[in-house]
Amino acid sequence: MSSLLPLFLASASPRRRQIISTLGLPFTVGVSPTNEEAMESAYRGPIDGLAQWLAAHKALMMLMQPEAANRLIVTADTTVLLDDQVLGKPRDGEHARELLLALRGRWHRVVTGVVVSALIDGQIHLRGASCTTPVLMRPYSEEEITAYIASGDPLDKAGAYGIQNTEFQPTERIDGCYLNVVGLPLCALINLLAEFKVYPDRSAQASETSESKSCLACS
Repeated sequence: MSSLLPLFLASASPRRRQIISTLGLPFTVGVSPTNEEAMESAYRGPIDGLAQWLAAHKALMMLMQPEAANRLIVTADTTVLLDDQVLGKPRDGEHARELLLALRGRWHRVVTGVVVSALIDGQIHLRGASCTTPVLMRPYSEEEITAYIASGDPLDKAGAYGIQNTEFQPTERIDGCYLNVVGLPLCALINLLAEFKVYPDRSAQASETSESKSCLACS
């Protein structure tokens, strides 16, 4: 299968936008019209497969939109798993506090599912993968939690934290891909794009950061 279609990132996340820009490929951005909470509640498979399943659903919803025409669609979803429970985005500040207290000083898993899809000659072509990274949170104080919630940063993130936040610095250790925890494992995305004969710009890849190189842990 060959595709010369430009990329379309179906995500409102500025973090994913920043990561995909390192490929050196032109792309546009939009949001898939998906009710994530409703879809998550309808899921009946193994918990580790939820992220990729949601990413695939986002892809199918996006492919029905006019702005997806003649585009290679990239969708992703990140889940935070603690004791086989999904810790989603917090409902409010108090819920964010509960999630951060539950995670404090403990290992958990971050799973990001990535799907690349396109409508080619009237046929849906969809390729997906997922990446899992074990993460150990540091023993932050309740005062630190209060200050972090006041910043507003945790309110739009699964598990109520962003690993890249330099002030809160929530994690003590990760065992695998950093970019997977941020929300888009670049290595998995590159492999999926290759199935559509789309490859990163080599000059852009030459200037990749140590963080993006750590994504090789997924491959």
